[in-house]
Amino acid sequence: MNTYKVVIVGNAGTGKTSILNRYVFGKFHDNTPSTIGVEFTHKDTDDDTKLTFWDTAGQERFQSLMSSYYRGANAIMFVYDVTNRDSFLNLEQWWREYVAYGDARNCAAMLVGNKTDLERVVDRKEGTAWALGKGLTYSELSSKDGSNVNTTFDTLIHKLKQLPQVQKQKIEFHSKPKQDRCCF
Repeated sequence: MNTYKVVIVGNAGTGKTSILNRYVFGKFHDNTPSTIGVEFTHKDTDDDTKLTFWDTAGQERFQSLMSSYYRGANAIMFVYDVTNRDSFLNLEQWWREYVAYGDARNCAAMLVGNKTDLERVVDRKEGTAWALGKGLTYSELSSKDGSNVNTTFDTLIHKLKQLPQVQKQKIEFHSKPKQDRCCF
């Protein structure tokens, strides 16, 4: 089983925890409390992939901890709220932090606009342009009604499997004689 560390970042109130609850447990709760520090969860997919999620706090008082969260991350998901312009504008801060502490060459990164079931103030074109400017994949979803949640994570998994170190591991594994492989 391939295990990938996925770090989810963005302002407080953007729905990071709600996105994970919808994807991992298939549930949505209207009054999800704010994350303190970081919370962990995981999901095993049907195709021999395990995603371990680091759901980070978006409050400024926890920013000093963020540098350690990026270490060893295979994927970063930048989340903003399409009904909150400040959460979109603050993506630049999250991006700078990621560039400073993350490993952009060996990490799948994507931008996610949440709360599409509500009246938006950030146009889809703005999100698309920001993502393209950073070389990221872009997706929008609603953790409340579940629309596009699974598709977003399917896209992330696909990006993970295209990472250079994952491709290298596959080549090395398949180049070994079968008798040297355990259980295959």
